Amino acid sequence: MNRLLYILLLSAITIFGFTMYQQKDLGHISFSFADVSFETNLVVFTAAILSGLFVILLLNKTWQLIIRLFVYIGSKRKKRLAEKAHLSLSQGLIEYAEGRFEQAEKILMQQIKYSDNRLLVYLSAARAAQQLGAHERRDDYLRKAHIEAPDADVAIGLTKAELQLAHDQNEQALATLTQLNKLSTNHTYVLTLLANTYKHLNDWDNLKKLLPNLKKHGNLSATSFLSFEVIVCNGQLTNLAKNRNSKLLIDFWTNTSHHLKVLPDVIEHYAKQLVISDAAGEAETVLRLCLNKNWQESTIVLYSELDVLVDSKQLEMAESWLKDHQHSAWLLLALGKMCISRSLWGKSRNYLEASIAIKPMPDTYLKLARLLEEHMAEPEAAQEYYRQGLHLLAGDYGEEILEKNTNDFERETPQLQIVKK
Repeated sequence: MNRLLYILLLSAITIFGFTMYQQKDLGHISFSFADVSFETNLVVFTAAILSGLFVILLLNKTWQLIIRLFVYIGSKRKKRLAEKAHLSLSQGLIEYAEGRFEQAEKILMQQIKYSDNRLLVYLSAARAAQQLGAHERRDDYLRKAHIEAPDADVAIGLTKAELQLAHDQNEQALATLTQLNKLSTNHTYVLTLLANTYKHLNDWDNLKKLLPNLKKHGNLSATSFLSFEVIVCNGQLTNLAKNRNSKLLIDFWTNTSHHLKVLPDVIEHYAKQLVISDAAGEAETVLRLCLNKNWQESTIVLYSELDVLVDSKQLEMAESWLKDHQHSAWLLLALGKMCISRSLWGKSRNYLEASIAIKPMPDTYLKLARLLEEHMAEPEAAQEYYRQGLHLLAGDYGEEILEKNTNDFERETPQLQIVKK
């Protein structure tokens, strides 16, 4: 369009000038300024104007060409530097993946100012610095990442929290995650990290408050969520046991959810805290009722460690377990202790000897030796059991003793099925 206008304008001027030339009327133009004057005809003046315009247009086109040349050269250089920055990022990530963290950090930062993804570069460099133990550089990279991408607070904050947790900076991680939880409420990964941080800090009360949101938004499997519930319950039981007040424990247990009160891990932990709070009798009841419904090896082991007075009903229930578990050394040890508390010396001796025949244990030897020495007037047999127990405790257990106990077990085991009194 512009070219057409130029052509039309030039044609009009040419026609007009030629007409004036034919009529021999070239016109007259005169200029004067101060002491300077200039006279010419219209044709020359017009030609001068056109020449000036042509020169201006030529200079303008030349200038635009020069600018375009510089822009082209600049864009090529920028593209080349961007490619180098991209290669630097890729190579840095490879070095990090291969465990060369110092080299990874160096390569990542080489072309950072030309990178079109500085956020990723800074976050990757922060992780490399973390692996090198350079926590000040790590925090500096994270600060620069925030300046570079202020809208990526969650991504930067999560990276910071992960690195703090990896360095056992649990209090700092808690502050970071608490802020993130306010910034991005019910964010799945934030909730998970926050729950794990409370766990590391043994902050069971705050973890319990977090559980409803964690269940709703944490995207955890039923098993994973249950593990958090168990940890919280056991942690609170441990804290209550520090007061040495069994009533606090019992009240807490009364208000505990039923689905937790049937889990062996929780029941066993509760029993241990009762023992710490001088409530071994209550612990015996809890463990006995648990074993009566759900036999667990770990539970019977804990039950065998109790030293409590029992009545005939409790002993009878425990002896009923022999029907299905007569080869349990722990059950036999527990029965031996219970019989001692009931002054049933003969039954106690049978149970303890049968337990040793199945699985020799220092505690069983000690109980049996004391029984023989203090209640059955057999000091020589007691001394022999003391000796065998010490050998076992020292890790020096002769094969002849093992063979002897095995023979005893084969002889004594059938009697366990009929011993009821």
